[in-house]
Amino acid sequence: MANTYVDLSVFKGTGGLNLTGTQYDKRVLALSENISREVDRYLNRHCYYVVATREFDGDGSTSLIVPDVISVSTLKEDTNFDGTFETGWASADYVLSPAQNNPTAADYGRGYTQVLVNAKSNGSQDVFLKGQSMYQIVGTWGYWKVSKASGATGTLADGTTTTLILSAAATGSVEIGHTLLIDDELVYVTNTSGTNVTVERGINGSTGTAHTGTGITVKVLQYPGPVQEAVFIQTARLWRRRDSAFANTVGMPETGVMMMWTGGLDADVKQLLSSYRRFAI
Repeated sequence: MANTYVDLSVFKGTGGLNLTGTQYDKRVLALSENISREVDRYLNRHCYYVVATREFDGDGSTSLIVPDVISVSTLKEDTNFDGTFETGWASADYVLSPAQNNPTAADYGRGYTQVLVNAKSNGSQDVFLKGQSMYQIVGTWGYWKVSKASGATGTLADGTTTTLILSAAATGSVEIGHTLLIDDELVYVTNTSGTNVTVERGINGSTGTAHTGTGITVKVLQYPGPVQEAVFIQTARLWRRRDSAFANTVGMPETGVMMMWTGGLDADVKQLLSSYRRFAI
């Protein structure tokens, strides 16, 4: 999974690890990516979004409990129990719940966690049939779908080129480790050089395509602040531990303080993440 919740410039800055040059760029980025996935496992959810097809068991009730979902493109049922999803549900037959979650809202949004039979409609569906892999959902999955304009526009010549050409220098607007939204395609930034940005194309279930129109807006995906702080702290502390060969106990002579690591996520990190955890279904 090409994704980190904190871009490389934050780690390299004076408020972070204060690193100069590019010697450690790949190593720090990889560590940040891995810590981001460790945070996902702790939360039992992910804060990036992905377009994917998933299958679910039915339990004979009026609801399906699902991983965080942002939107549903199609919902189909295996009516004949033959492994083929031949019956499509109309969009009026179901609703996403809780209704107030609104995962595209920057201030309070979060993914929907249930698909409910729409009790307010007079549709043709009234229950999710009981059985294994009875339902197929094509949708956009994740906790959040929030982005902001980078301030630059850009072009990608075709569906496979890995060089994004920006209208202005990337410094400060597009950074290594950013996930960018260009039209409907998601790309991951692996290097920048002036107006040329090296990207991994069509990530998270999106499709690589040409973006050659005039003034195509380049947006940067956003993530909840506490989640970003948690990834920053955990990554920075692990990086500093490399100076002690990853010893569990490190003395600080200048302060007389002995620091001890017990393994796993740091207590401060867990505190920052506590309100975002989703407990296992």
